[in-house]
Amino acid sequence: MTSPMEADAYVLALPTADTPVIPPHLVIARHAHHNSRFGDMVWSLLPLVDDPTSKVRAIPWEPCTEGYRDELRLVAWTFLNGELRNTFVRARGARMRTRLSPEVAQATVSIWMRFADWLQVRDTHTLGDCDRTLLAEYAQHLRDTGTTRERAHKKLVALTRLWAFDGLSAHPAGMARPPWDEEGMDDYLPAAADGGVENAREPLAEEVMGPLLIWALRFVEDLADDILAAHAEAGRLTEYALSQPSTSVGRKALYSYLEPLVITGGPVPTTRKNGKIALARTYIAGTAGASYNQVQSACDKFGLSALVQTNPGPCPLNAPITGRIVGRPWRQAIDHTEVNTLLKHLGTAAFIVCAYLTGARPQEVLAMRSGCCPDPEPGQGRHLLHVRAEDIVEDADEEDPLDTDEGDKDDEDEPHLLIRSRHFKTATEPDTGNYLPGGAERPVPWVAIAPVVRAIRVLERVVPDGGLLFDVQIHDSTHAHQRAGALTAGAIRNRIEDFVAWTNAEAETRELPGEMVPPDPHGNIGTARFRRSLAWHIARRPRGLIALAIQYGHMRTVLNTDESGRYGTRSRSGIHQVVDIETALATADTAAELMERFNDGEGISGPAARQALLRAATGPLFQGGLVNRDFAQKYTLARRHLARDGAVLYDNPHALLLCLYKRDRALCDREGQLEAPVLERCVPGCGNIVRTDEQAAALRERADQIDRKAARTPERIADRLRANAVKLRSWADGHDRTRFTVQENTA
Repeated sequence: MTSPMEADAYVLALPTADTPVIPPHLVIARHAHHNSRFGDMVWSLLPLVDDPTSKVRAIPWEPCTEGYRDELRLVAWTFLNGELRNTFVRARGARMRTRLSPEVAQATVSIWMRFADWLQVRDTHTLGDCDRTLLAEYAQHLRDTGTTRERAHKKLVALTRLWAFDGLSAHPAGMARPPWDEEGMDDYLPAAADGGVENAREPLAEEVMGPLLIWALRFVEDLADDILAAHAEAGRLTEYALSQPSTSVGRKALYSYLEPLVITGGPVPTTRKNGKIALARTYIAGTAGASYNQVQSACDKFGLSALVQTNPGPCPLNAPITGRIVGRPWRQAIDHTEVNTLLKHLGTAAFIVCAYLTGARPQEVLAMRSGCCPDPEPGQGRHLLHVRAEDIVEDADEEDPLDTDEGDKDDEDEPHLLIRSRHFKTATEPDTGNYLPGGAERPVPWVAIAPVVRAIRVLERVVPDGGLLFDVQIHDSTHAHQRAGALTAGAIRNRIEDFVAWTNAEAETRELPGEMVPPDPHGNIGTARFRRSLAWHIARRPRGLIALAIQYGHMRTVLNTDESGRYGTRSRSGIHQVVDIETALATADTAAELMERFNDGEGISGPAARQALLRAATGPLFQGGLVNRDFAQKYTLARRHLARDGAVLYDNPHALLLCLYKRDRALCDREGQLEAPVLERCVPGCGNIVRTDEQAAALRERADQIDRKAARTPERIADRLRANAVKLRSWADGHDRTRFTVQENTA
């Protein structure tokens, strides 16, 4: 009898001439009679179409090069009936969908046919003759014919899909893996056009989100006071210079300020005007205590225009510097000329913090007003998690990395600050149902977490009471006269790119390579991707390998608590649904990866190990059916998937184990009421645990790291560290004693 571990649900049986082209479970009932057969020369795609405005699509096989027709028909049938492996899709991002729309499916097969035409000219007769060299030549052919980068990318992705589904067909032709699938697309594509394309559907890469969040929090938590003090001082100088009348006292003070500079040839305060160096008249007037007109007269008297060109100098503000970066003051003084730039970056940082750590949509963040997060009434207290940029680490507490037997202290009885704003996506009039262009206030607010509250408080210091936190009149004084309201999402997108450029320059100057924000592999950072990124990291990094270990665990708790817990959450809607979808995708990936590792010979252990393998091998091909549906369908499938008690496999990278969650044996859930495990409260000895060879090796590696730290630590703390290291090695030893492999399991 074949064990479930030996079956490969992705490889389909060979079709016959009468086999339906579209599998029954994908057929739209009213179009079922249009379903073609494998032997037909035209395959209708109408059975897949449910949109009445869509054009009827079909795949005609007559134009296909005859020598390749049979091979491509088999791959195309596998393409329409099968699914790519979850691990294959995950490794290549959401752009490699496991199922495509009828329109894109038809276009993909058409690309295969044109590729076959190209192959035939080169005297090849089967896809099996298509090696890496030939594929590289085809990519060069696309470049030489002037194909745009976007079209070339689509064609190369289509050929990657051809190779992948050929490997899943009943009789693979043996096409080689495209070189761009291993080495990356850039070297095989035409040069990129100016600008960039944002893919809002992709979460931001960890290596991007990590340093971006570090700098955003650093601005909000550590540098904001200095920037706002400098902004206030710059405003005072400007107001003084423009309002001060010309007096003899002012002229005398101005001459006393300028004469030493002229005599000694010292640097003269300068700024840039229309791209050219110019005398900083406003700064000099405000600093010296003179009028603006008096500075203009003194400029001619002392010949300052020439000095400005030969010896330009800074304009340091008399404002305190308290902020630090990696323990050192970040500025000796803030220059008058950089105040507006720093204020712009501070507003951008506040947006990043609010958008990422609430999961709010860009419009909802930009609609926030001063007073949207009021302090609690006297006697209510407040509960906030305080996180600073300097506290961000890549792992949880090194002293006691896995000792969570006691669990985290429940904070459900502590009041939380709440954030109120407006929503737009589904805002309608209650009586007529008409769309409300101005949006409507959310009936249930967001929970305020310390970095977000700090960001709001920072913005409240520069806008009037009740004003928009991102008021264009405040944050874009250059163009303030052109429009009213908040900054646009487009403006914020551009500011985020400027923010990244500024922070990267600072990181390079300060020799902080780990805090450089690299380009994201899926395009510009944009504004819409923070929401998806938050859900991704909550679902896949329960203790926050990107950082904010407590933050992510707490966010999951908040998002899974209803209003009876006094968190004031938004029920199961909005960001909750996105988190559920990402969690479902993550668990599907975890199961698929466990299955592949086991089949490749890796050993596993744990009380739930055999059941996890069975569930992974016999469960539905979930991910492929999820990623290509609309949001409501995705959420329904995700909730259905996560509700399968005892069948959903979660990864816990912090505890270095997997959890096949079943309520009645879960030690993290004392009352057996939760739908999902509390991964930040994982308890050793739980009956849901599964562990792999890789995780056991990681336990020993972590133990070695703790021992090295213990050698540099005072004795009392060192003893605790060594005890933890012993505990980790004992778990790894237990895995070695009880592990089994695919060969042993089959036997």
